[in-house]
Amino acid sequence: MNNEYWDPKIELMNRKSLEELQLKKLKWQVKRCYDNSVFYREKLKRARVTPDSIRSLDDVEKIPFVYKGELREEQRKSGVNRYIVTTHRLVEAYPTSGTTGEPVFNFWTEMDREYIIDVTARTLWSMGLRNDDVVHNAFKYELWAVGMSIHRAVQKIGGFVLPVGDGKLLRQIELLIKMAPTAIFSTPTLAMKIGAKLKEFGFSASDLTLEFGGFGGEPGASIPNTRKKIEKMLGIEAYDYYGLMEIAPTFASECKEKAGIHWSEDHHLVEIVDPKTNERVGEGEKGVLVITHLSKEATPMLRYWTGDIAKLEYEKCSCGRTHARSPNGIIGRTDDMIIVQGISFYPSEIEEILRSFPEIGTEYKIRVVDHEKCVVYVEPDPEYLSKEKDVEHLEQKISEYLASYFGVPFEVRFIAKTR
Repeated sequence: MNNEYWDPKIELMNRKSLEELQLKKLKWQVKRCYDNSVFYREKLKRARVTPDSIRSLDDVEKIPFVYKGELREEQRKSGVNRYIVTTHRLVEAYPTSGTTGEPVFNFWTEMDREYIIDVTARTLWSMGLRNDDVVHNAFKYELWAVGMSIHRAVQKIGGFVLPVGDGKLLRQIELLIKMAPTAIFSTPTLAMKIGAKLKEFGFSASDLTLEFGGFGGEPGASIPNTRKKIEKMLGIEAYDYYGLMEIAPTFASECKEKAGIHWSEDHHLVEIVDPKTNERVGEGEKGVLVITHLSKEATPMLRYWTGDIAKLEYEKCSCGRTHARSPNGIIGRTDDMIIVQGISFYPSEIEEILRSFPEIGTEYKIRVVDHEKCVVYVEPDPEYLSKEKDVEHLEQKISEYLASYFGVPFEVRFIAKTR
């Protein structure tokens, strides 16, 4: 590696060579899924697809999508054995969050673990992490691979890692002050809670040694005004970070240019499809993110329907990296879309506006009333409310702004009017 890139041969690969590599690995993956997995063989046969059907990258469209619900049902009926592809020894397993149903287990072989650690190291390196950094790792460790992946990748780079996890705020702040970390990794929500608690205790960003951080697990760092809020509260450069347990916990991130998350296309074939027609959309158009594993051994996904909304651009980033990027990161989720009076938008679009008002704190809640009106409950900034008396005027001001922007009725309510 050189000082700028973790793996320059891969990260700077021209598009033709990259696509040749992808096709070679795609053929390998489809054949092994067909040969070794009852689940995939049945699925591919129903679609009249065989390994010989894959002759170009475009042929991936012949493969039917894989949905989380069918993996959950498969696991419930037959266990995981029907969609485990490898005969190699399994070394780890991690469940999905299970927030919308029974968790789906994903297994790793030793090779899977090594490629995930290496890809994670690539993402951390692109944000600026080096072997002299001290990392405050505030991602959860327990049965959630994000914390462990970052932990191992920091060690691979040669840095020092504090396995803090997502525990109590007081403990977070104590370690941030005493251990003098230079980088922090967490969810955007936790980052803002830490910032608010620091302020409450009389600390400021200047009391910290932090220089940058990566934030994922939920929308936030991809939303410009939320990013600015995190950067101001912690005195850092904030980068968007993406992972998905069904694919890999930490495999796409922004570089220092903050021009969108870079996809690790040597390991993952990324598509954007129209959620209504299931057809691919054009470059720069919004659609559902669909990902195919090119390297995963144990439980590979062929055309996994993530439900996340994103765009894809192939123009080389100004950082020099050639892999495709998603400007603005993950825009939303298909199941999070808000529809009011026939107009659709995503919570992240509301958050971008809310974060532009310094009077609003870190928490908010959105409620749609009979598809006719959107009510937003916001947490006030205590410092602002101690000075500002005309809260009703502020509620009206933000309500009118949102209504004008989206073209539908909005009502903003502060959940507390005094500290």
